[in-house]
Amino acid sequence: MRRFFVFLLILLSIPNAQAATVETFVSPDSSFPAVSGFIEGAEDSILLATYTFSSPEITAALVKKRGEGVSVNVLAEKSPAGGIPEQETTALCALLYNNISVFLYDGPLRYMHAKYVIRDNGSVLVTSENFGYAGFTPGGEYGNRGWGAIVHDPALGMELYGIYMQDLSESRAFACPPGNYRLESWKTAGTYEPKFGKETFSGQSVELVYSPDSLDEILGLIGSASSSVLVDEFYIYAHWGSASTDNVSTAPSPVLEALLDKAREGVPVKILLDSTYYEMDPEKSTSNYNTILYVNSLAAEEGIPIEARAMDLDGHGIAMLHNKGLVVDSEKVMVSSINWNENSIMNNREVGIIMEGEAAGYYEEVFYSDWGDKPEEHGLGFIPAMASLAVLVLVILYFSRRKIKFRVDL
Repeated sequence: MRRFFVFLLILLSIPNAQAATVETFVSPDSSFPAVSGFIEGAEDSILLATYTFSSPEITAALVKKRGEGVSVNVLAEKSPAGGIPEQETTALCALLYNNISVFLYDGPLRYMHAKYVIRDNGSVLVTSENFGYAGFTPGGEYGNRGWGAIVHDPALGMELYGIYMQDLSESRAFACPPGNYRLESWKTAGTYEPKFGKETFSGQSVELVYSPDSLDEILGLIGSASSSVLVDEFYIYAHWGSASTDNVSTAPSPVLEALLDKAREGVPVKILLDSTYYEMDPEKSTSNYNTILYVNSLAAEEGIPIEARAMDLDGHGIAMLHNKGLVVDSEKVMVSSINWNENSIMNNREVGIIMEGEAAGYYEEVFYSDWGDKPEEHGLGFIPAMASLAVLVLVILYFSRRKIKFRVDL
């Protein structure tokens, strides 16, 4: 009966764009004030879904609301890469000991990789970041670059509620293992000065997008571009299929090829990717190193307006470019948990939103700040072929020698 109810709820929640009020924020600058304020505003219920959960501060905020009589439910992935770390076990145990329901996703999807919160079934917070220190630094200090948004729209809230309940029905209760667990605040590993505060935009058109199988929505957004595409991603696999036996000829990435096709139409495309040392591995065919090389080589060979870069993390004071988003024509933006590989798009539980309106300009400003050139300085064209390749070689040589400075948070 419960599964039938969930199915009916999803069926009735026909996806369509909603005009809504949106609050924009980015990590690390303004993500913690956004999530803490969102939680504090709950009057009836909080439903949180995430890949990993380890923030002592967010834990305390949820415990506080539970003490005020608000129903709180947390759903996390049962087997994240490397297993559940001690910090997450500690946080989940603290929730459980304070009468908060905690579940681990145990269903047929590859990973519970979404990162969102539903408040009172009428407002949602969607982000690229897991609920840990890297994505939600309490003072906006050194952490990941990620995007997030709060959407106030009951219809969208109920649509996402249906997805949450479906995943909850395929989950198991978390049991705290024996041990001495103590919540401790993280210590920052670098220096960053916040630049981007939270902003509010009304009358934005908002549509929910989610995996498994979010390919059509991503391709549709790219395909709608007429003047520019700005891609801000943790990574983009140059090809799908097997990392060891496939390549761009045998299993091309539909999203990367869509970007190249758009550039062939004359629409300028910029792709900014993470430069953490393992993403700059020339021996891994799906690394950002090889994606950048592939894109910029085609740009030079075909003379098309597309460029890919590895973000200068040290120069910007950012731990990791962990985002999963893009801006189209300065008026459409996707904020999501969706990495650009086959598994994330086709097999995981992922959640995002596509917004159309002035809010897109907020993320465009963040993109160009991280990219390193302002639009008026660089134009919307591409760097001449030889100069682009020369810069690429220097960037790769530099970043391939980087040492890890921050914990990996997928």
